[in-house]
Amino acid sequence: RGPSARVGGRRGYNVYIQPPPPRQVYVGNLNFGTDKPFVEKTMSEFGEVRDVYLPQDNDGRPRGFAFVTFAEKSEADACALGMNGRELDGRTVRCNIARPRPPRDSWKDRDDRRGGGRDDRGGRDGYYERDRRPPPEGRIFVSGLPEDIKERELDDLYYRYGRIDYIEIKRGGRRLEAVICYFDRRDASYAQRETDGMRFERDTLRVDLER
Repeated sequence: RGPSARVGGRRGYNVYIQPPPPRQVYVGNLNFGTDKPFVEKTMSEFGEVRDVYLPQDNDGRPRGFAFVTFAEKSEADACALGMNGRELDGRTVRCNIARPRPPRDSWKDRDDRRGGGRDDRGGRDGYYERDRRPPPEGRIFVSGLPEDIKERELDDLYYRYGRIDYIEIKRGGRRLEAVICYFDRRDASYAQRETDGMRFERDTLRVDLER
């Protein structure tokens, strides 16, 4: 094994770059008729809105949730607090801070972990003690999804709960189910608690945690 990255001219320390403060707010349970300008105008009450992303299906219809990016973290925090549970366009919306999406090239430790290697570059909160084993993976099973759901759309919804290893969509007969595997079982449990019973398009999600 080669030397670790240098920090301050000394060897033996691994470098982990802390991601920028989260400035993006997830807005769930939106009215399907709510458009981007309306969301932007409403959220601008809390600060400068840099971007509004409304995921859509193949026919261009909104999925029923949005991601709103603010200029400052304090503005995003105020929006998540002020809008959660508030009525917007006839629906009571759910708002919270969206977790930063980890870069894809930082997921190379997956193969090391599956091969018994040790990952000391970053963990649930950005740090692993050098000799600590990574936490066990956890999977959730999601049903109640539309037939045309795509992996990217599930990634948009579920990445904010933790670091995702893979997403698999299973289509068998009349039943459609998605399997989402997190690197950390605690993140899988968090995703299950937050999204089980969530309204998604015109149906309700059922989310089960693998035992």
